[in-house]
Amino acid sequence: MHLAQLQRSNLKNWVLDWLSFCYNELVRKTLVLLLVVLFGSLLGSVYVWFFYPQKTEQEFVVELFPLENIPVFKSSALAYEDLILSATAVYALDLSSETVLYEKNSQTPLYPASTSKMMTALVAVDSFALDQTLRANHEATVSGNKLGVKEGQLLTVQDLLAAMLIFSANDSAYVLADNDQLGFSNFIQKMNNKALELGLLQTHFANPAGLDEEEQKTTARDLTIIAKELLKNEQLKKLVAMPYQRIEGSDWSYDLYNSNQLIGQIQGVMGVKTGTTELAGEVLVAFLEKDNHQILLTLMGSQDRYQDASQLIAWIFNNYEWKTL
Repeated sequence: MHLAQLQRSNLKNWVLDWLSFCYNELVRKTLVLLLVVLFGSLLGSVYVWFFYPQKTEQEFVVELFPLENIPVFKSSALAYEDLILSATAVYALDLSSETVLYEKNSQTPLYPASTSKMMTALVAVDSFALDQTLRANHEATVSGNKLGVKEGQLLTVQDLLAAMLIFSANDSAYVLADNDQLGFSNFIQKMNNKALELGLLQTHFANPAGLDEEEQKTTARDLTIIAKELLKNEQLKKLVAMPYQRIEGSDWSYDLYNSNQLIGQIQGVMGVKTGTTELAGEVLVAFLEKDNHQILLTLMGSQDRYQDASQLIAWIFNNYEWKTL
């Protein structure tokens, strides 16, 4: 009996010792954890106080200006069904506001025909002085519109640009490209480089005149951007608007009539370029100034570009009005 009581007493003491140990361990670990938390908080406070970027409040004054001369629809129901155009691709842009007034397949690559000469002109004015004289390296054998220049004939860059942009002379474009300091291929490369500079990723040129080649492609939107760039040059802008000009040298002269029949037919049309080939169909880039508004419109793959352009111009002014917002 005495032995059993002793065993119970030992068990009780062991349990109490174990509980005391666990309690002491819990207290110790809790204290350590509290110290770690307090130390971390202290470090965090020091960082925030001395090193963390302080929040600053700044006042900004936003000044709103009215948007002037913005084309808006006259009614909520825009009558697209009233406009039936034969052109495969169309792009119409209000220049002052950069508003697209109408588009149809405007980013589809198509053959540009002689509207390519707009880029030829841009590269030419970058490469030559207007009064610089160039020599025709060979007699003109290219097809389509041409002056019929003879091998060795001398023409100024100004006259070549006039023949190319007004009369759409293909041989003029080739004389310009042939006279590049590094040769014909380099001139074509300059045309493609210029396209990239303008952000025209769907445009590529293989010749300076716009003759049909598989690699000679662009879009209605890209042609509009090229025309916009051309119109920044006052000399080129003046040339594309001329209905007629006579150029002459010591033993030759040419009468240049503008290939764009809208000039003089529709008031305010001031260029820019026409083009026609078997694969391209009829192509037209037109610049219109009317009622203090400037509009560029491009038609590609048209069966009747002048009829299409006339309808598009009438549709724009029937459906849009220009306001200050």
